[in-house]
Amino acid sequence: MLIEPADATSIADLREIGEKHRIDGIVNVGGGFKASSPVPGLQGYFDMLTATFQAADEWKVKRVTFSSTGGMYLGLQGTVSEEHLLSLQSPFPILAYQKIVEVAASEFAKATGIGAICVRITGMYGPFQDPAQAHLAPRLVHAAVNGKSADLKNVFRGNADDAIAPCYIKDTARAIALLQTAEKLEFDVYNIGSDRITPNREFVEAITRVVPNFKVDLPSGRSPFPSLPLMETKRLRADTGFTPKFDIQSAIKDYVDWLKAGNPK
Repeated sequence: MLIEPADATSIADLREIGEKHRIDGIVNVGGGFKASSPVPGLQGYFDMLTATFQAADEWKVKRVTFSSTGGMYLGLQGTVSEEHLLSLQSPFPILAYQKIVEVAASEFAKATGIGAICVRITGMYGPFQDPAQAHLAPRLVHAAVNGKSADLKNVFRGNADDAIAPCYIKDTARAIALLQTAEKLEFDVYNIGSDRITPNREFVEAITRVVPNFKVDLPSGRSPFPSLPLMETKRLRADTGFTPKFDIQSAIKDYVDWLKAGNPK
């Protein structure tokens, strides 16, 4: 694997990479840009999209894949698919950014003939995540491995009965790779996730089976913020043959082993 540092908002930086390597596809999993006011954040995101689209057009790649979010389905109930109508309102900046990229990617594909898809990701956890920025599961695993109390401050949906459909990061990455390299895709939006809602207390139980001395007392009940519905993954499975390789227990074991091997994240 080769790593080339670059400013994703700079077409000049991206062109330098293109001069060194033959690029036939792009995967962009960039999120939002934090800034002291809305304008710099939006400008950074737009600059990243513009640079990515320009590079893709110049290199004549086969496909560009952007990350989106399962937060698109906020407010819906039950099981949801990519065909559900979505609200334009966005309670969080990152959700607004992801709605922008879905529209922009579709228009780019129409104008250039280059494939452009968006993957709606939810519940991702595992290696390389910053526990201070991630949701509950990475914080709990890091605390268990380091023998420390779990930091539950400002955790989004951190109560015992709060639940998500978790997808281990290795499964998420493999799903993205399968979509990016597929010979043909029928759609331009794909859900990536597991097919099971898991409450936080089950994460704790899975961790204690791997690290028996770990203890944490999660706040009881549910957070007041609405839960996300279960995302259907029929499109992903039909077009790529994807099935998750990890369940909660095997994922936690793999994650703990990763951190115990000396990896900082």
